[in-house]
Amino acid sequence: MLQVVFRSQLTKLLSYTDIQKLCLISARNNRKAGVTGFMVECGGVFLTVIEGETREAEETFNRIRHDSRHDHMEIVYSENGLERRRFGAWSMNLMFLDDDTFWQTVFGSGFSCDELLSSRALEPAFALGLLAMAYQYACAQAKIAPHPTGVRPGRIPRIGHMFRR
Repeated sequence: MLQVVFRSQLTKLLSYTDIQKLCLISARNNRKAGVTGFMVECGGVFLTVIEGETREAEETFNRIRHDSRHDHMEIVYSENGLERRRFGAWSMNLMFLDDDTFWQTVFGSGFSCDELLSSRALEPAFALGLLAMAYQYACAQAKIAPHPTGVRPGRIPRIGHMFRR
């Protein structure tokens, strides 16, 4: 199983509703491909993780990479050979990170989602940790298991599962 974590930026800002629609389209495409994932967004910058069988995950990443709505794409972390999905609850879901209180509570003062906007490279451990915390929060709020067993991974989220803190 392949996992790819990447940062990208929208070429033009979209409303929350438009981003939610984009997430639903991604979820449907990913479900067909057998890919799961999660993303966080702040100010038009996304940090996204996708995972699935190597071929399907690579094809999905290439589809995203060639989407003209994104630019400044940067792979932050990639790992092949995973034994199980780490973000398998949804085929794709989203959490908006534009609340500075979240950042101050979790990471301490002086840090905000604006750090995602910076041009410096994200540390892989930080990126995975941020995605994991947001994913765990979203699963808890939606009352679903973060690591589904016995069911096909990658459900399509409802709008109510796309959390804005």
